[in-house]
Amino acid sequence: MSDINFIDPGWQWDAEFPLSQGLRVGDVVILSGQCAIDGEGKVVGAGDLRAQTRKIFENIQEILDKAGASFTDIVKLTTFFTVDITDFEAVKGYFDVRREFFGAHKPASTGVQVTALVYPELMLEVEATAYLPRGRD
Repeated sequence: MSDINFIDPGWQWDAEFPLSQGLRVGDVVILSGQCAIDGEGKVVGAGDLRAQTRKIFENIQEILDKAGASFTDIVKLTTFFTVDITDFEAVKGYFDVRREFFGAHKPASTGVQVTALVYPELMLEVEATAYLPRGRD
């Protein structure tokens, strides 16, 4: 019997793709990279880093809720930016919105600049890993 539990937020657009938005393996919850895409597969906030960041963390919240987890359970974030990450002003909006969701919680984090994401309007994508000890779900 597999100890892998797939997490399905119930979005319409992802049913045709061979992926899971999240899964739980033992005490670890692993989320696929999340973009500013709504439940119907439409990009949200084109050209607006803050709006895209907010939608991403709302998507992450939906998946965490299904897993019985919260933002304070996240232990690692990897963020892929298409904007120049050496320009702090360019990414400041990301950190401002991130604080709204995480408060004082500070997971280990990595930021990577990439040349493109799956849709040209996307400015960032965020992967998350959470630790959720058994018995808390």
